[in-house]
Amino acid sequence: MAILCVLAAWFVHSISKSEQEQVIDKFYKSEQEGDFGSSWNLFHSSMKDRFSKNAYVTERSHIYMGHFGVQTFDYEIGNMKKIDDWQNPGTSQKETVYQTEVKLLFKSKFGTFSILQKVYVVKEKEKWVVLWEYENR
Repeated sequence: MAILCVLAAWFVHSISKSEQEQVIDKFYKSEQEGDFGSSWNLFHSSMKDRFSKNAYVTERSHIYMGHFGVQTFDYEIGNMKKIDDWQNPGTSQKETVYQTEVKLLFKSKFGTFSILQKVYVVKEKEKWVVLWEYENR
């Protein structure tokens, strides 16, 4: 009976998530599992232009496992907020995006620490995709 209650609560929670939150959740679940290729597939085309798939997978796993000394992490997705006329740093185009803050919690050989990152979701070719804000170099 307890298992049914837990499954029902999970089901209700998962269907109540917005499409935008679902893509962010899928992105970080992939990252959490070390499947950086699948998370890269959820990027906006400007992010894919910024990071080749091979470079992203290599660097991301190196940062988490090599530098941080962790195998996985926990994450929390904040409230989603719609922003009209957001300027994409990769294309300089104005887009309507949904923004949230994602908190990553690492328990590493260096202690427990967290990273807070703004994450954006936009519809590209009828599919919700992930963007980060970054400096052009």
